[in-house]
Amino acid sequence: MQISEQQKLVIRYSMLSEPGDALGHLIFENFGAEIALRIFHPTTRKHVAEYLRTFYPEQLGNLPALIERFELRQRDIDLQSTIEKAIRWGARPVFFDQLPNLSEKFLDLGHHAPYVLWVAGDIAALENDFVGVVGTREPSAQGLNNTSKLVRLLNRPVVSGGAKGIDAAAHRAALDNGLPTVAFMAGGIDRAYPLNNWSLFHEMVRAGGALVSELAPGTSPTRFRFLQRNRLIAAAASEVYVVQAAYRSGSKNTANSARMLGREVFAVPGAWSDKASQGSNAMIQEGLAKPFQLGRNLTLEPTPVRRRVLDAMREGKRGVEEIAIESGLRIEEVLQELRGLEFDGEGEKLSAVLPVR
Repeated sequence: MQISEQQKLVIRYSMLSEPGDALGHLIFENFGAEIALRIFHPTTRKHVAEYLRTFYPEQLGNLPALIERFELRQRDIDLQSTIEKAIRWGARPVFFDQLPNLSEKFLDLGHHAPYVLWVAGDIAALENDFVGVVGTREPSAQGLNNTSKLVRLLNRPVVSGGAKGIDAAAHRAALDNGLPTVAFMAGGIDRAYPLNNWSLFHEMVRAGGALVSELAPGTSPTRFRFLQRNRLIAAAASEVYVVQAAYRSGSKNTANSARMLGREVFAVPGAWSDKASQGSNAMIQEGLAKPFQLGRNLTLEPTPVRRRVLDAMREGKRGVEEIAIESGLRIEEVLQELRGLEFDGEGEKLSAVLPVR
């Protein structure tokens, strides 16, 4: 593997920085890696501070923390060892002059763009026109089925985050349909997470896809880095599809990043009572995502009549007459709602409801 001295400087600088750090990227872009790495020196520090004071005064207060972080980290960097570790894991550093299509997409990240990517697998896979497919780590059976159906229907290369649940289902569906698939990791390639998905990761690479990280081998995947990783999924995709997401979800973070980058965002609506879909349903209702229906159109919020039936069932009423008495509805209305609940997967099977006497 041939790595130029200039590329080594870029790798070293990336190892000092944190993903998405706008100040670090500003310094890198305006002074270059070689000068930026000398920011510990008083003259360079003064020059950078003057530049920020003139053009980015809002960032000036962040400079001391950046310098402290760089000083602490630079003592532990062993560049040759890091590169050798990458090679042992079948990965290598890839620079953006090697990735014209992806580089163009990552321009949208502005000063939150990565410096280098560590890639295990086929570099050419990163140049595809991707759809991003993301979702909860705790999907329902319907969510997993919808993921498979969505990937098959879209029939395009898939980018996701390699997590358990919807991410893994999206990668698996891509493989099953002969589509390239790429996963962006939140830690170093050697720390690909979760461990339970390692066999899936190997299969992705063998099938012509790739595992990718902006972080050097040896870097731990942390909660902050998972959130920052999401911006890369969003940037690499032409549009993002959220299959299932709870109210508090990293998938919503990916969707927000995609929207800010000008990507179209779609969400697959789920039954209103499905907790795994409450976040994606809310995104649709708030106009933050377009609904992408995979089957029968679902009502995201129950009608007043359905609410009355469900309230009666929560009170322990199971017979049709019992529900009618408790809800104040006609028996015909109760039966109609029960059939709708069974079809939508929201309620008990009709066989579990006692027949009218």
